[in-house]
Amino acid sequence: MRLLEDSVMLRAWVTTLSGVAAVAVALGGLGAPVQPALVLWFVLVCPGSAVVGLLRPPSPLFAVTLSIAISCALAVVVAQVMLLAGVWSPLAGLIGLAELTVVAAATEVAVERRARRRALDVGQG
Repeated sequence: MRLLEDSVMLRAWVTTLSGVAAVAVALGGLGAPVQPALVLWFVLVCPGSAVVGLLRPPSPLFAVTLSIAISCALAVVVAQVMLLAGVWSPLAGLIGLAELTVVAAATEVAVERRARRRALDVGQG
């Protein structure tokens, strides 16, 4: 059980810090090669990874594939919402994806802690 909790915390930290770093380098205008690589990593992997943690896929390969697919889908949804609202901004889209990622990662951590607490209560009672 401890290994699962550690992997949840690691995924939450990696996705959250990647989002913060991507937004920071975009705001700072760091430029090539760091900014494109970091933003691409974040947009293609991190939002989906945070969501996939909530789904508990059966295999690691399936989790990686699903993570990339969900990340792409979330990026498209965020872009479509901004276009429909008439407020297109790549930076705002990146910030929106970072916010979604942080919320999904925090939700996964909260769910895991609650499940662990329940398991401990059942084990004691």
